[in-house]
Amino acid sequence: MTTAEIIDRLKQATVDLLWSSESDCPFEIVTWARGVEIIPAVLFSNLDDANLEIESITLADFFAPVLIVEDWYEADELVQIDRYTDLLDAIESSLTDVRVFRVGEIEIDIYIIGKTPDGDLVGLKTQSIET
Repeated sequence: MTTAEIIDRLKQATVDLLWSSESDCPFEIVTWARGVEIIPAVLFSNLDDANLEIESITLADFFAPVLIVEDWYEADELVQIDRYTDLLDAIESSLTDVRVFRVGEIEIDIYIIGKTPDGDLVGLKTQSIET
């Protein structure tokens, strides 16, 4: 699968999908130049605030809260879980060396980044509001 095909797949998986926290935030595609390492100092070197907190979490930990099925869920909530399951599958089957970074405090930018078979860095960005 080419980088362009992976980007299209991620776009399709995130159409009208929102990350829920204290606010609902969309996902957007992010890319870096080929050869960039997946380490915070390199990925986020252009941030205005060099003192922003950067936390690394696993992909499983990121998705865990939105993949829990409760007995009382209605059909629309089950559809949402299916959407997140599809997104997780798209990420895991398209990208390697996937990392998740949480950047900042309160208004936390979340980056899900991995390598394509072409060697490009591609991922998704969303935001979590946590007061």
